[in-house]
Amino acid sequence: MKKTNLLPLVLFGALAYGQVGVNTSTPRATFDVTAKNTDGSSAEGILVPRLTGDALFSAIASNSYGADQNGAMVYVTAPADVSNLTGQTINVDSVGYYYFNADQNVWLKMGGGNNFYNSDGTLSGPRHVTMGGNNLGFKGGRMGVGTLSPDPSALLDLTSSTLGFLTPRMTKVQMDAIFHPAQGLEIYCTDCFPGNSVTGCKMINDSSDPLVPNWGSMCSSNIATADVFNIDCGSSSTAGSLFAGSSASGVNTTVPYVGGNGGVYLAGSFASTGVSGLFANITGGTLNNGNGNLVFTISGTPSSAGTANFGITVGGKSCTFSVMVNPFLATISTLTCGSAVFSPNAITQGQPYSGTMSIPYTGGNGGAYGQQQFSFNGLTFTLPSGNLSSGSGNLIYTITGTATSAGSMSLPISFGGQSCTVPKTVSTGGGSVVMCGNSKAWATHNLGADTSLDPNPSVMTKAYHGNYYQWGRADVVADADTPSGNISGWNTTYASDGAWNLGTEAAPVKTAIDPCPSGFRVPTRSEWVALVNNTTSNTIGTFIGSVTNFGAARQFTCAANGNRLTFPASGYRNLVTGELANRGNFGFYWSSTEYSSYGASLFAFNSSSVYPADSLSRPYGFSVRCIAE
Repeated sequence: MKKTNLLPLVLFGALAYGQVGVNTSTPRATFDVTAKNTDGSSAEGILVPRLTGDALFSAIASNSYGADQNGAMVYVTAPADVSNLTGQTINVDSVGYYYFNADQNVWLKMGGGNNFYNSDGTLSGPRHVTMGGNNLGFKGGRMGVGTLSPDPSALLDLTSSTLGFLTPRMTKVQMDAIFHPAQGLEIYCTDCFPGNSVTGCKMINDSSDPLVPNWGSMCSSNIATADVFNIDCGSSSTAGSLFAGSSASGVNTTVPYVGGNGGVYLAGSFASTGVSGLFANITGGTLNNGNGNLVFTISGTPSSAGTANFGITVGGKSCTFSVMVNPFLATISTLTCGSAVFSPNAITQGQPYSGTMSIPYTGGNGGAYGQQQFSFNGLTFTLPSGNLSSGSGNLIYTITGTATSAGSMSLPISFGGQSCTVPKTVSTGGGSVVMCGNSKAWATHNLGADTSLDPNPSVMTKAYHGNYYQWGRADVVADADTPSGNISGWNTTYASDGAWNLGTEAAPVKTAIDPCPSGFRVPTRSEWVALVNNTTSNTIGTFIGSVTNFGAARQFTCAANGNRLTFPASGYRNLVTGELANRGNFGFYWSSTEYSSYGASLFAFNSSSVYPADSLSRPYGFSVRCIAE
């Protein structure tokens, strides 16, 4: 009897007209496979086709997988070779289940193997992670953002040519509230610099003590606004004395502070209370990092004796210090300004002066008085604090500065209930003569020489030599009395072109740092040449190099008018050390004309020759003879 297998017919009917169940009579899906045994006594499951990744790659050539195979599933037993990771099999790089996505024309991996922990991938959109108070740590490796190859020296390498890196941004209050900040911690403070147009800056804590942070600015364009922990007015100290009705002079109060942040504070003026009429003035400056002192200059005239109180505010902290004002008890009967004596007597326009003015008085009561000071015509007159003599005496003022104008001065003096005016004449800085070849008058003395002396002596002395100047600078670097050795701090920097002449050689214009007095300037090279070419000259004294030889000079005579100019052989000061050389053997005199980027023209001579247009390096110290503007 012939046997007939009915299973295919049954399966065909089930597939055609209903659902198929394996090991179940009630399938719950189109194809429902139920385990035959659940105790592990037999192998269960569904075996899909098993292929290698290279086999799938070979199928690309025959177009085996297309739209009709969308969703087909296989199990890859071995990944495709690296050279075959392309096209449909670009993702078939490991063992596992894959399904065919016809829309993308690619095999896609299924299951837990497809995650960023063990393979590369692409996020389809932003992802947000809430830490929930937990930490996310990356241990034992380097991280790159914007690069697949972080630098070997970097734990974190952020790479971009269009984007930057933002540190956490917060206010100063929030920064200061960070609990135990670590050394090197960085933030961006949005309001740490309220005094600047740009208030924010990156800050770093450079303190190794987390209990005492020290936040420092990393911005070159921002300077920290002053901030202190405390200002101690109770420990203030005052130098100098105040007297009722007498202008404050030479009175300063020092106030200590603690916890400075190295920030900048602005100038300020704080009016007094109690005794009115006074002001505590502070110039702008920079706090120390830590402790320091604030110095206030007291100005004004106190209205009465008593206590002057000053409420000050610096670095966000305020306090009040007090200064006693003494009664002004010093009185005199007469003050004789017409008998005032100046020592030294001569005050010359444009030349530094340091001396005294003594004014006699009678009827002094022995009372104390405070320092008094006033300025007039570029000179500062200071009467130090002291006590009057009982009876007759002298008020002795120190005088410093440089008189800006020549002519008569009337110096107002008021003291102890008496007032008068001291007359004094400021000389023009010596004579001047017009020489052949020049329409401008030449000064008859070296700059800094004693202008009261005969400008053309038969015997030259030290008083004629005057000062030494570096080219392009107004400062006196030495004079005839300066020791001949090296000068500490000698400036070896070349002055800039145009330092002594803002015009041209033919039409010179005097600069603000030209050392010559008002109405005069340093001559040009062409003016020296014209002087030498249109005069005759002879020597005076013995030409021999010696630090003590002040007697050598060369004299130039204009035949047309008989005028003469005499130039001492003052030698020079070395360009590197400032040491004196060749006094009594050479004369060197600057012109205002540049010769090169580092040199300048000069007039020079010795016993046998004259060099009207020589040149040397600008840091040398030479004499200066001025010519009228």
